Amino acid sequence: MNDPYAQQVMEGLAYLQKRADELLKLVENLLVALKSGDINRARQAYVEARPPYEEIEVYAASFPEEDEAIDARPYAIKGGETSENYRSIHRIEALIYRDNNLAAAVPYAEKLVDSVKSLIAKLNDPKNFNSSLNFAGMLALAEEIPSKKISGEEETWSDQSILIFKHNWIGIQSQFEPYKSKLDPALVAEVDQAYKNAMATIMEFTIPGKVITKPYSSVNAQQRGKIVAAAYAYRDALAKAKVALNIPDPPEASESCK
Repeated sequence: MNDPYAQQVMEGLAYLQKRADELLKLVENLLVALKSGDINRARQAYVEARPPYEEIEVYAASFPEEDEAIDARPYAIKGGETSENYRSIHRIEALIYRDNNLAAAVPYAEKLVDSVKSLIAKLNDPKNFNSSLNFAGMLALAEEIPSKKISGEEETWSDQSILIFKHNWIGIQSQFEPYKSKLDPALVAEVDQAYKNAMATIMEFTIPGKVITKPYSSVNAQQRGKIVAAAYAYRDALAKAKVALNIPDPPEASESCK
């Protein structure tokens, strides 16, 4: 069946393809930093490598194997951290921030580079994407922030969960943008405002001109509550847009590993 929003899907996908190319350069830089033995350089490279995939994650259900290899945390893998199948950037995160063991992280960074190359191949295959998957991914990720990631487990060792929220929302909004011309302006304004409201809840924890954000551990319960409320409101506005566009759920929606 032809997708009436095929053009919008491809426009959104083009943004993610660009981010994936940027991600490859950043994870290659992370590998170089790990091999240098300089812990500060490695930590900076780690933080700089995080944003692109957190935007691309909006389509995680379209590449579950790469999603697990790139971004899964221990609970998603049988055996947890004791399993060699646990090899994602979060394994590297623990080795850098918790264990200060850069040499041990090198083999996982090498695998990470290969996984990103595989991701790029998946993103370049149009058959992996459609408007149903597009909105299912937007809504799933929009809900995952307030229902799960708010707990702080997203960046357990680096304390950079605010960075993750920020770039998840950027990724979601990047996919909504192409649909604006197909929607009532009032509904577009509602989604845009909900997005801005969500971003406003984390603004004080970002650092102008820096990728790194303030520690998530510095965010108190009331501030986290505001993030939760705004995140759900953004999800709800996106859900209204999906209904207005008459986009069905995908036949089988896979859940992200994160």
